[in-house]
Amino acid sequence: MLRHKSLMVGVLGVWLCSGVLPGAVSAVEQAAPVHQAVGEIVWLDTQLGKLQLYADRSRGTRATAEYSITEHETRVTVRRDQQFLAITDLRAGQQVTIESKDNGEEQLATKITVEPSSAPLFQRAEGTIESIDVTPGTFTLKETASLGAAGVVSVFVFNPRDIVVMESPSLQPVRLAVQPGDFVKVEYVVSNGRRHARSMMRYSAVPGSTTTTTTTTSTTTTSQ
Repeated sequence: MLRHKSLMVGVLGVWLCSGVLPGAVSAVEQAAPVHQAVGEIVWLDTQLGKLQLYADRSRGTRATAEYSITEHETRVTVRRDQQFLAITDLRAGQQVTIESKDNGEEQLATKITVEPSSAPLFQRAEGTIESIDVTPGTFTLKETASLGAAGVVSVFVFNPRDIVVMESPSLQPVRLAVQPGDFVKVEYVVSNGRRHARSMMRYSAVPGSTTTTTTTTSTTTTSQ
């Protein structure tokens, strides 16, 4: 009996000296690694819980990355944690640092730090494309209620290699040919008096539109 007690004390002493308690190793092994990325918010939708980042890469290159965001699991703040924000305070064009972890097939943003930036914020326009020319990289958009400019035709410039094009509701970047007549939402910045489009979301139907279908049934009575 005494030998058994001394054995238990010896094992406990090893645990205490090593600083590892039972279950601690498995908890560390199961902890998801934290990833960090710095870049500019291209597009976000708080209802769908998606954010797309134009992230800085090595050797001066940039690429887009997508994250999942939630009101309860994503913490938003500014540098040095001086101010706590919400995901609804985020805007396209903001320079941010994102800490994320693997969440199944997605990257869940656990902390977003808004960095100070002098870059112009992205603006949003929506409407129907009237014309598009890939060679010079320009298209015209007949705006709806964007910025109170309903019916105004605006000219945008874009780089065919860099613009991010998505199709609702997938939010995944896709290769598609946008055509006149398509309804789109465009994220852009104004530089040197021109609107530079950086991303575009195409909709198969105008968001918020409803279609009413009326069915008429006729009955024919045959006399015998």
